[in-house]
Amino acid sequence: MPIYVSLVKFTPSGLETMKTKGVSRSDQVKKNIESLGGKLLHAFYCLGEYDVVAILEFPNNQAAMKAAVLNASMGHIQIKTMPAVSREEWKEILRETWGKKKK
Repeated sequence: MPIYVSLVKFTPSGLETMKTKGVSRSDQVKKNIESLGGKLLHAFYCLGEYDVVAILEFPNNQAAMKAAVLNASMGHIQIKTMPAVSREEWKEILRETWGKKKK
């Protein structure tokens, strides 16, 4: 399945209600992802510009977009999601682009 990276920021409302709703919202985000055929592979909580970096699998771009909209509509996070490829896939893309064979 295609891989996606989501960069997540907590909204002011999300921060204000973190103590009482943080765990249940996190569980709902995962359920929303799974309801669209996706899988949360990793979630890293961070310092800096983004609060969470999530690595996900989805069947396609449409499912990834639906999950982002569904989860952002809960009001506690803002999400930027982008498709990603592995290093091996990237190398194959380069080979295909310039017509070089695998060595």
